[in-house]
Amino acid sequence: MQASVPFKNRLFIVVLLTWCVLLSANVNADSQKAAKQQNVLLISIDGYRYDYNQLHNPQALNQFAKDAATVELFTPAFPTVTFPNHLTLVTGLYPANHGIVSNRFYNPVLKRDYAMNIHEAVTDGQFYQGVPLWSLARQQGLKSATYFWPGSEAKIAGFRPNYWLKYDGRTPNEQRIQQVVEWFSLPESERPQFVTLYFSDVDSAGHHHGPESTQTYNAVQYIDKLIASLLKQINDLPIDINVIITSDHGMAKVDEFDRIYTDKLVGKVADLKDKFIFNNDAAFSLVTAIGENKKQDLARLKALVEEVEGLAFYLQAEMPERLHFSGNPSIGDAVIISNNHYITSTDAKPGVIGKHGYDPQTIHDMNTVLYAKGPAFNQATIAQADNIHLYPLIANILGLTIPDDIDGELRFLSPLLRKP
Repeated sequence: MQASVPFKNRLFIVVLLTWCVLLSANVNADSQKAAKQQNVLLISIDGYRYDYNQLHNPQALNQFAKDAATVELFTPAFPTVTFPNHLTLVTGLYPANHGIVSNRFYNPVLKRDYAMNIHEAVTDGQFYQGVPLWSLARQQGLKSATYFWPGSEAKIAGFRPNYWLKYDGRTPNEQRIQQVVEWFSLPESERPQFVTLYFSDVDSAGHHHGPESTQTYNAVQYIDKLIASLLKQINDLPIDINVIITSDHGMAKVDEFDRIYTDKLVGKVADLKDKFIFNNDAAFSLVTAIGENKKQDLARLKALVEEVEGLAFYLQAEMPERLHFSGNPSIGDAVIISNNHYITSTDAKPGVIGKHGYDPQTIHDMNTVLYAKGPAFNQATIAQADNIHLYPLIANILGLTIPDDIDGELRFLSPLLRKP
């Protein structure tokens, strides 16, 4: 005769078995989540024009691009300069919405100047809006690391990256690469899932010598060798990494462009001479009126500007909608724009041979490219896309919830993704 199990004991066994099943389910779910966790390395080659792979024939980059997910014309936001577009890439916002409207500007709310060489400004999170990818990752339990990405030295949306460094342009690129490899080699509990890397050499060569020069060719070849070394090292790691290679803008040859001197322009009318602050950047000038009769002064300045063929003057409220460059007090009262002049002042440094900042829809050379490879991507090509859409793409790959209030949309770059 089989002995019966007391009721209390039977109840205990049922509870114990149920607990074991639930624990096992949770462990399996966590294991599956860990197995599915993607890693992303975002590389910016500053000033890498859309046609440099063909023009300068870099071996590693051409090989990488051969079967990569590709955007042939990756269009930066206006103005097509370094800090605004690096922030656009990692926030999914136009410059007017993330707050960094130029490489240098005056913020009338904070009553302070911002410039890429003012450390106290660059590291002050009050200048920045939006939620950068590294902050989004930290909010949702992932880790991030940045090597010299603009904005990464500031606490934005409550966070800095888990790993970041103070900018020092003298740091050898080889050291940057080694650090990225070391980050991805950390134990799983310490390893960042989102990492950025930045190179400035191609941009510098393009400025000083022109986009089609031997010096720019040499800079492209140098960065190409570095990327070949980096790709080999990360391919040897025991984890899969999605590699995205892009840039903030292209480069145009402007040494033959006519110079427009804003101080000479207002000097034509004696009583306008000290009525404005101009933040000039070759393709545009952010204008702030400081006289007592601002409206009248701006109207008179507009008349002077429109006497020059190829210059356009817009009050901020009247900016063309396609430029998405209004609604932020840091833009100033008005913007002077040109696509065939070099806007400067007589006390500025001599002009360079190559420049950017121009309207990418008018000056084709402002466009860059995007190449991506890894377990999240398939081999697909998109002819053109705006760079605001990279943010939701990367967030989606990392499994992060995408904020609703960004300008970018996943649907524009989703054809690059491998289907589940």
